[in-house]
Amino acid sequence: MKKKITIVDIANHLGITPSAVSKAFSDHPRISDKTKKAVRQAAEQLGYHQNTLATGLRRGRSGLIGVLVPGIHFSFFSTIIKAIEETLSEKGYSVIISQSRDQLAKEIRQLDNLMKAQVEGVIASVSLETNNSAHFQKICKRIPVVLFDRTLRDLEVSKVVVDDYMGSIKAVDHLVEKGYRRIAHIGGLSHVEPFRIRQEGYRAGMQKHGLEILEGYEQSSKLTVADGESIMNDLLKLPSPPDAIYAASDLPAYGVIKCLKERGIAVPQEVGVVGFSNEAYTEMVSPTITTLEQHSENMGLIAAKSMLEQLQHQYDDKEYVPQQSTLTPKLVIRESSNRK
Repeated sequence: MKKKITIVDIANHLGITPSAVSKAFSDHPRISDKTKKAVRQAAEQLGYHQNTLATGLRRGRSGLIGVLVPGIHFSFFSTIIKAIEETLSEKGYSVIISQSRDQLAKEIRQLDNLMKAQVEGVIASVSLETNNSAHFQKICKRIPVVLFDRTLRDLEVSKVVVDDYMGSIKAVDHLVEKGYRRIAHIGGLSHVEPFRIRQEGYRAGMQKHGLEILEGYEQSSKLTVADGESIMNDLLKLPSPPDAIYAASDLPAYGVIKCLKERGIAVPQEVGVVGFSNEAYTEMVSPTITTLEQHSENMGLIAAKSMLEQLQHQYDDKEYVPQQSTLTPKLVIRESSNRK
């Protein structure tokens, strides 16, 4: 087994003290440029690799930022992660990515692991099971936290969201414009902030057009494809089944379309469907799915910049006031609702 080269080896090679080698690596002003150059050359010659993490920790900085998302298999979250990583890496930070898989217990465990890894900050979107902020409150007392998309109302941290209320009104406006009147809503769990707001927007949109929300037209779910299929089957059994579905996520919207196709019900001629998120598959399935674009890349960019700003305030020992950035969702009209 090849021996690991240490600063002692470099010191012996150059005939100086290990302390002088260490100071040379940290660019100490008392070490001459000639010695610093000799140390770097010796390190390269001997195959020494500096432990930058250990060096950073001695200075109180790890250069690590934790990113916690419900799942990296969603194109929405993977695009956000890409934007975060690219933005932070330009400033010398590395990213540790964790998944909660929409489980509260796993979210708590992953946050604990990130803290053990000595991350300097956490950028997160909470799980569907997260109904309180206690575990995030503990972290906020120690390091900066930025939440995006799925946030917690009672947590006073910087947040990056889309205008879910406006998005829902846009969805209802569009369906009404296409001649649909019996519009049902498949929402997420109401304790999760964006899904609560999307439901409020749906109700406001229906009221705006003088449309009645019939009994059974509002359904909550974990927003899976199976949920969309199951709920649509139940909605078709109602005395007055809906002629349009606005789903708070693209997955149940796809489930709705699967159910309707299996029943021989034409989309969008008989039933219109609108989702939310603009996942990559929405323009690949048949019919393609009308949805709300959340500007995921911009969301990741803003979240990363917010984290960098907080870290700078922390290093400068300045007070930071949490900010909320709200993006305007864009309606992307496709085949599933665009009836003539």
